[in-house]
Amino acid sequence: MKQLTLDETHAALTEILSEFDRICKEHGLHYTLAYGTLLGAIRHKGFIPWDDDVDVSMPRPDYEKLYALLKSGEIVLRPHFVVAEDRGKKAEYPFLKLMDDRYTLKSRTHREVPNLYVDIFPLDGYPALPEKKRKAIHRKLVFLDFCIDMTRWYVVDAWWCYLLRVLCFWFYLPFFVYGRRRAVAKINKIAQSFPYETHEQCDCTGWGLTSDPMPRSAYDSFCEVEFEGRKFSAISTWHEQLTVRYGDYMTPPPPDKQKLTHCTKIYRNEIPD
Repeated sequence: MKQLTLDETHAALTEILSEFDRICKEHGLHYTLAYGTLLGAIRHKGFIPWDDDVDVSMPRPDYEKLYALLKSGEIVLRPHFVVAEDRGKKAEYPFLKLMDDRYTLKSRTHREVPNLYVDIFPLDGYPALPEKKRKAIHRKLVFLDFCIDMTRWYVVDAWWCYLLRVLCFWFYLPFFVYGRRRAVAKINKIAQSFPYETHEQCDCTGWGLTSDPMPRSAYDSFCEVEFEGRKFSAISTWHEQLTVRYGDYMTPPPPDKQKLTHCTKIYRNEIPD
């Protein structure tokens, strides 16, 4: 297998994003570039130069329609594209991943899904709750996310992981007893208990009840933005969202902060296209 350069990884990720965009357009599904991907589109017309992943988000109704169409076979993915489950016995995370099996992903720090992917996050309602209750739900979601993370970090075949298994066995044990799939199911249940359609604000609440939700009305209007020489969907209020999340988003961080955030290596498999 040949290891990809960062530029080659960007090209492969753009192809996965293009496949996702295709099926959304064909089936009338709304989505927006999200997080660093949206920031890269606006500030760099493509990837943030030191970024190595792609994030999109979808209102929960569109997300569930996407899932239903995939399961029914009404969406036919092009060869090599597969979806990592977000529910049931095969669940890896509480969100979908569109993967390309022509590329193998290997992490130096944790166990990942096997192939290069684009993350697809559902947007759920953000509850207008008293601060104390909101923080209690947030802590529960953070614990569940931690369960997922710990079961992945623990199994890496690195010398320090073997040491952790011995020295920190009792620390890891509760997370393994609770289980990754149970944590994924619980996160999905909590997130969907705040219906997107009936709340004035929304966010990817599966990550916790953060302090920067967006008005649900922000997802009523979409536009196209340039990304790696192509056009993809974004919410029309992208300026407001980027300002909330990043402040002065057009100013890049200092050089010492411009580092890859994912400790992964991507390889091109020796299979025909």
